[in-house]
Amino acid sequence: MTLSWEQLGELQTTAGRHGDNLKNTRNEISELNRMIQKLQAEIESVKKQNANLQTAIADAEQCGELGLKDANAKLQDLKAALQKAKEGLARLLREYQELMNVRLALDIEIATYRTLLEGEECRMSGECQSSVSI
Repeated sequence: MTLSWEQLGELQTTAGRHGDNLKNTRNEISELNRMIQKLQAEIESVKKQNANLQTAIADAEQCGELGLKDANAKLQDLKAALQKAKEGLARLLREYQELMNVRLALDIEIATYRTLLEGEECRMSGECQSSVSI
Protein backbone atom coordinates (compact mmCIF):
# COMPACT_ATOMS: atom_id res chain seq x y z
CA MET A 1 0.00 0.00 0.00
CA THR A 2 1.51 3.16 -1.11
CA LEU A 3 0.43 6.58 -0.19
CA SER A 4 0.59 9.39 -2.58
CA TRP A 5 2.11 12.70 -1.66
CA GLU A 6 -1.28 14.18 -1.63
CA GLN A 7 -2.63 11.60 0.79
CA LEU A 8 0.45 11.96 2.91
CA GLY A 9 -0.08 15.73 3.05
CA GLU A 10 -3.70 15.28 4.04
CA LEU A 11 -2.68 12.87 6.79
CA GLN A 12 -0.08 15.33 8.04
CA THR A 13 -2.63 18.15 7.99
CA THR A 14 -5.16 15.97 9.81
CA ALA A 15 -2.51 14.89 12.32
CA GLY A 16 -1.57 18.55 12.84
CA ARG A 17 -5.20 19.48 13.43
CA HIS A 18 -5.63 16.62 15.87
CA GLY A 19 -2.39 17.67 17.59
CA ASP A 20 -3.67 21.24 17.88
CA ASN A 21 -7.03 19.98 19.16
CA LEU A 22 -5.23 17.76 21.66
CA LYS A 23 -3.07 20.69 22.81
CA ASN A 24 -6.16 22.92 23.18
CA THR A 25 -8.01 20.17 25.06
CA ARG A 26 -5.03 19.67 27.40
CA ASN A 27 -4.92 23.44 28.03
CA GLU A 28 -8.64 23.46 28.78
CA ILE A 29 -8.21 20.49 31.13
CA SER A 30 -5.36 22.27 32.92
CA GLU A 31 -7.45 25.44 33.24
CA LEU A 32 -10.45 23.45 34.52
CA ASN A 33 -8.21 21.65 37.04
CA ARG A 34 -6.95 25.04 38.29
CA MET A 35 -10.53 26.29 38.59
CA ILE A 36 -11.53 23.10 40.45
CA GLN A 37 -8.66 23.55 42.90
CA LYS A 38 -9.57 27.20 43.39
CA LEU A 39 -13.23 26.32 44.01
CA GLN A 40 -12.27 23.52 46.40
CA ALA A 41 -10.10 25.96 48.36
CA GLU A 42 -13.01 28.44 48.49
CA ILE A 43 -15.35 25.64 49.64
CA GLU A 44 -12.94 24.73 52.45
CA SER A 45 -12.67 28.38 53.44
CA VAL A 46 -16.45 28.76 53.52
CA LYS A 47 -16.76 25.53 55.54
CA LYS A 48 -14.30 26.91 58.10
CA GLN A 49 -16.20 30.21 58.24
CA ASN A 50 -19.45 28.29 58.70
CA ALA A 51 -17.93 26.22 61.52
CA ASN A 52 -16.66 29.40 63.21
CA LEU A 53 -20.07 31.03 62.88
CA GLN A 54 -21.81 27.93 64.26
CA THR A 55 -19.44 28.01 67.24
CA ALA A 56 -20.10 31.73 67.75
CA ILE A 57 -23.86 31.11 67.57
CA ALA A 58 -23.63 28.28 70.11
CA ASP A 59 -21.53 30.48 72.42
CA ALA A 60 -24.00 33.35 72.06
CA GLU A 61 -26.95 31.06 72.77
CA GLN A 62 -25.21 29.65 75.84
CA CYS A 63 -24.34 33.14 77.04
CA GLY A 64 -27.92 34.26 76.41
CA GLU A 65 -29.30 31.28 78.32
CA LEU A 66 -26.99 31.98 81.25
CA GLY A 67 -27.97 35.65 81.15
CA LEU A 68 -31.64 34.71 81.08
CA LYS A 69 -31.22 32.33 84.01
CA ASP A 70 -29.37 35.03 85.94
CA ALA A 71 -32.04 37.60 85.11
CA ASN A 72 -34.80 35.20 86.18
CA ALA A 73 -32.99 34.49 89.45
CA LYS A 74 -32.63 38.23 90.09
CA LEU A 75 -36.30 38.72 89.21
CA GLN A 76 -37.30 36.05 91.73
CA ASP A 77 -35.09 37.70 94.35
CA LEU A 78 -36.69 41.07 93.61
CA LYS A 79 -40.18 39.58 93.79
CA ALA A 80 -39.34 38.02 97.15
CA ALA A 81 -37.89 41.32 98.40
CA LEU A 82 -40.99 43.18 97.16
CA GLN A 83 -43.28 40.71 98.92
CA LYS A 84 -41.24 41.07 102.12
CA ALA A 85 -41.39 44.87 101.82
CA LYS A 86 -45.17 44.73 101.30
CA GLU A 87 -45.56 42.55 104.36
CA GLY A 88 -43.34 44.91 106.35
CA LEU A 89 -45.35 47.90 105.16
CA ALA A 90 -48.62 46.20 106.10
CA ARG A 91 -47.19 45.43 109.57
CA LEU A 92 -46.04 49.05 109.96
CA LEU A 93 -49.48 50.31 108.90
CA ARG A 94 -51.15 48.05 111.49
CA GLU A 95 -48.74 49.28 114.16
CA TYR A 96 -49.38 52.89 113.10
CA GLN A 97 -53.13 52.37 113.29
CA GLU A 98 -52.78 50.81 116.74
CA LEU A 99 -50.66 53.78 117.88
CA MET A 100 -53.20 56.23 116.44
CA ASN A 101 -55.96 54.41 118.34
CA VAL A 102 -53.91 54.62 121.55
CA ARG A 103 -53.23 58.32 120.88
CA LEU A 104 -56.92 59.00 120.31
CA ALA A 105 -57.77 57.25 123.57
CA LEU A 106 -55.05 59.22 125.38
CA ASP A 107 -56.25 62.51 123.81
CA ILE A 108 -59.78 61.76 125.04
CA GLU A 109 -58.46 60.86 128.48
CA ILE A 110 -56.33 64.05 128.61
CA ALA A 111 -59.33 66.15 127.53
CA THR A 112 -61.45 64.52 130.24
CA TYR A 113 -58.83 65.21 132.93
CA ARG A 114 -58.38 68.77 131.65
CA THR A 115 -62.11 69.38 131.93
CA LEU A 116 -62.15 67.90 135.41
CA LEU A 117 -59.09 69.94 136.41
CA GLU A 118 -60.51 73.17 135.03
CA GLY A 119 -63.79 72.50 136.83
CA GLU A 120 -61.97 71.85 140.11
CA GLU A 121 -59.81 75.01 139.69
CA CYS A 122 -62.93 77.05 139.02
CA ARG A 123 -64.67 75.61 142.07
CA MET A 124 -61.68 76.22 144.34
CA SER A 125 -61.15 79.78 143.20
CA GLY A 126 -64.81 80.54 143.60
CA GLU A 127 -65.06 81.96 140.13
CA CYS A 128 -67.61 79.49 139.06
CA GLN A 129 -71.14 80.02 140.15
CA SER A 130 -72.81 77.04 141.46
CA SER A 131 -75.93 76.07 139.73
CA VAL A 132 -77.24 74.66 142.97
CA SER A 133 -79.42 77.17 144.86
CA ILE A 134 -80.35 77.00 148.47
